Amino acid sequence: MQNYLQIEGLIVQRLKDQLEGIRVLSSWGMPVIHEEAELPPTVIIFLEEDKPGPIQGNQQKVEQTWLCLVVVRDAESDAGALISRVITAVVGWTPDRTLFKPFQRTASAYSPDYSPNGIFYFPLAFETSFLFKTTE
Repeated sequence: MQNYLQIEGLIVQRLKDQLEGIRVLSSWGMPVIHEEAELPPTVIIFLEEDKPGPIQGNQQKVEQTWLCLVVVRDAESDAGALISRVITAVVGWTPDRTLFKPFQRTASAYSPDYSPNGIFYFPLAFETSFLFKTTE
């Protein structure tokens, strides 16, 4: 594996393919998300947690939790359907069976939130794992 964070681009592409008409972006985390009036509806992807395991030989098992942040303007009419579509697109999906385990939904460190600007945020966390070669 040449790119330790390669799964991010694969998640973004998967959601773009599955969520027609919804903007999909990647970010470095909650603190750097810039709230804009035209932001919703959007799904923002970022690495929530990275858990490297013990090294065994020249490999290390790594578990990564990726957050899909569903951003909507109207929680009552927009959130539920989009949340369902994101879960359906990601749970059980394996971008490359030779590298990654299938995605599973997991608890997020973030809670749903609402901004004073009338934008709702719903965090959905998904976990996968892979073996990272520590030496060539």
